[in-house]
Amino acid sequence: MIERLLRRTAGLALLAFTALLTLVSATHLDAWENTLAARKSVQPNSLGELAAGAVAFWVITVVGLVWHWRRLPMWRVWCRWAAFPGVFTGIFHSMQIAGDHGRPVGWVITVGLVVVPWALSELVVLAMTRPVTSALIRSKLEIPFPTRGLKVRLCVREDRLVLDSLVSLRKRSRDVVAVPWTAMRSIELIEVEQEMTCQVIVYAGGDVGRPRTFDVKPGPALHVIGTARELLIPVTEEVGRTALAMVQARSAGVEVGERPLWSYRPLRKHELRPANWEFRTDSRPYILLLVGAFLLMPLYILTMMTLSLVTGSPELQKDWGTTGGLDEQERVIVAGLGVVAVGFFYLAYRFCFKAFLDFMEGQDSIEAFPEAPPLPPKTGTVPGSGKKRKRR
Repeated sequence: MIERLLRRTAGLALLAFTALLTLVSATHLDAWENTLAARKSVQPNSLGELAAGAVAFWVITVVGLVWHWRRLPMWRVWCRWAAFPGVFTGIFHSMQIAGDHGRPVGWVITVGLVVVPWALSELVVLAMTRPVTSALIRSKLEIPFPTRGLKVRLCVREDRLVLDSLVSLRKRSRDVVAVPWTAMRSIELIEVEQEMTCQVIVYAGGDVGRPRTFDVKPGPALHVIGTARELLIPVTEEVGRTALAMVQARSAGVEVGERPLWSYRPLRKHELRPANWEFRTDSRPYILLLVGAFLLMPLYILTMMTLSLVTGSPELQKDWGTTGGLDEQERVIVAGLGVVAVGFFYLAYRFCFKAFLDFMEGQDSIEAFPEAPPLPPKTGTVPGSGKKRKRR
């Protein structure tokens, strides 16, 4: 417990340091560029002003960290989100320093603003996942492992073994092949004596699964047998033993089932999809999150107005029209905005965020069981009408 807490603390500290470092760098670059341009009527942005502009990205980062609290490999992504405002602003000013003012060091700074945050984001994951100790093995945290000679990444999650990035290192969350503990019959570390080919079925382009193959060279490999999949994953001896111990510890006591996850319960109404529905494992309806973020705009406006009044910041009060406080009419507007924010928040949760989570639950099943879900039952009614179809 203490070790996991310390690792998370180190990860959060590195993430905060990355965001602050890029923002401070952008502030100094802004001041330097302003000095080189000899501007006296325009003052460079302060750290507080840049931080106020980065609030939206930091809110997204916090939500992402909560969402992926146990999926540690995803923390590198949110670290980059947190650093993006400082990196973007810093690169803008460093390119001005190099291009407009003839200072070649600006190009060096530009490269550094990309490389350093990227390296720190990788360090965030390393600090939380390496070395792999007995405490991490017994935990519910997702731990990534490299494979031998492949782009594929092996991840041991709380409830499943996952092969990630079957196509490209840039698509870590796409084309995922999973074997949950409820479907795992056996796993062992074996020695492959001759080169072999492992084939898996992935639904990545419609309701017909596409086979994806990868070569397994001679050497140690994890042989995984599930109720719906059989995998042969080339690894090093050290990685194989560690991953095997982790899987055995986390899957202990889990009963193996014979049916896919979605068949343990009746299908919900939104899961009864027509036969021509695109059934794919690389589908991510991120548009739902964008719509949900749009619906949260009244709540964001209300939050920023309140923040400007609480902090007393002249800049925020000027931006949000709260200079000198609120008169009676403005209080009525704020109260109405609060009511609208509550209603929009409910719509965002009910029709966007909850729908997204339900969809991803179905994706987990598709990734684990390479077979299409059952078609809607033929009831003889026209969908949505409740009336019997006329027979001729």
